[in-house]
Amino acid sequence: MEIPSKEEEVTGEILSLEEPPKSAGQKWMFWLFSLSVITIAFILLWNFVPSFKARFEEIPHMFYYFLVAGFIFAMIDGAIGMSYGVTSTTFSLSMGIPPASASTAVHLSEILSNGIAGVMHYRMGNVNIKLFKMLVIPGIVGAMAGAYLLSSLEHYSMYTKPVVSVYTLILGAVILRKALNLTARKKTRQKKITNIRGLGLFGGFVDAVGGGGWGSIVLSSLIAGGRHARFSLGSVKLSRFFVAFMSSLTFITMLKGLHWEAIGGLILGSAIASPIAARVANKISAKSIMLAVGIIVILVSLKSIITFIIGWL
Repeated sequence: MEIPSKEEEVTGEILSLEEPPKSAGQKWMFWLFSLSVITIAFILLWNFVPSFKARFEEIPHMFYYFLVAGFIFAMIDGAIGMSYGVTSTTFSLSMGIPPASASTAVHLSEILSNGIAGVMHYRMGNVNIKLFKMLVIPGIVGAMAGAYLLSSLEHYSMYTKPVVSVYTLILGAVILRKALNLTARKKTRQKKITNIRGLGLFGGFVDAVGGGGWGSIVLSSLIAGGRHARFSLGSVKLSRFFVAFMSSLTFITMLKGLHWEAIGGLILGSAIASPIAARVANKISAKSIMLAVGIIVILVSLKSIITFIIGWL
């Protein structure tokens, strides 16, 4: 009888202690069981604990609308990598939220997600530190200036709302154009963009005023200007955290009556969707989503603009 070596004994012991990998069916059963337990607990608390039910009844209905909206918009963003800001802002404006409060809600809900994404890109080596430094300071300055201006005009929201709607209309058209691939890619080598600080300043300002657009403006301009796509994406994501944080801080400091039901709904909805979006992203046609988002954003923005014109006349 052959005596096993020490290495074989250790290896065998380790292998024997290893748990067999869970199948997809077991994972679904686990999540289904967890969801069932949470649902049963909620129903029991709702029916037999009056204080628990009273707490939920005190929450404004608008919170739940924005909770669902934040979830859907974060799922869309996870699928196509863009449009969270423009969809959230368009929805907020359609629900009667003033532009400054709408932009506050969007930026607060983006802080956590962009912080996580930025750290991940940094750890993967996707951040160009020099590019990041050139973007972040001008971006913060532009965002704070835009947030200050929009907050100062909060009393004139009936006039700023159509202006922001025109901006979201343009972004909707950009999304639709990307989905349809109407613009042919140039084969010639493009000149590398050099005015990074000016781009960051402009992108931060427009992002704060319009409730989104940092990625659409800055990232697309960097890539179109010949910058490396991977390093541009990582640098823009990491700098976005600081831009969103400082613009949100400016909004909170300047505004007196924030719509916390909208802010809380977007934050919670997007947080719930974030881990799910990564799994669902590959199973949905990005082109179909972009077409739908572009059309919806354009229609809602046009409705806001037409309503303002009719009211003015």
